[in-house]
Amino acid sequence: MKDHSRFISLAVLTLAGLTGCASIENFSCDMHDTRSRGVKPFTQYQLQEPKPGQVAPRTLPTATLAQAPTYKMEFRPRYTHPCSTLTLHKNVVLLRSVDNDVVLTEIREMYAEDGSLITSHSQDISDQVRKSGAYIATTPLPIPKAAPDGKYKVVSRLMQERRADRRPAVPVARTEGYFYILPAD
Repeated sequence: MKDHSRFISLAVLTLAGLTGCASIENFSCDMHDTRSRGVKPFTQYQLQEPKPGQVAPRTLPTATLAQAPTYKMEFRPRYTHPCSTLTLHKNVVLLRSVDNDVVLTEIREMYAEDGSLITSHSQDISDQVRKSGAYIATTPLPIPKAAPDGKYKVVSRLMQERRADRRPAVPVARTEGYFYILPAD
């Protein structure tokens, strides 16, 4: 049964390509757009175990909820095309209170070359970063078919607040980086 459905899928793709109705590349690009439409990119944090001889992160000052002495990001690949997915990689050293009422939120904003805001997304990362340490974070960023070529800026901010506190969130760290969408071939 599995081979039969695979044969039918291959036959449809081949027929579409031969008749000029759609190329495999366009079909693939349309599938990429369909899969990523409406899906908010989710950042996944992973605690890095210290290497032998590595200095432990310094301790958090009294009455401080969180600090991020290291908050850096880079894109892989840095140059991409529409209908692809680039990955945002972050290196974070986080010092945080063990208080469960502390909420850590990451806000990611993407800007076009002219400075206009394209999208903004916030994510509560408190459950992923429960203790102080060095973290690696990855976020897949799908590039839609209609994305114009050019330079794009991503700004990421780490914010802290207490649950049920009426005060606004306080910034902990900020970083920004650039990636480029190249013209379609």
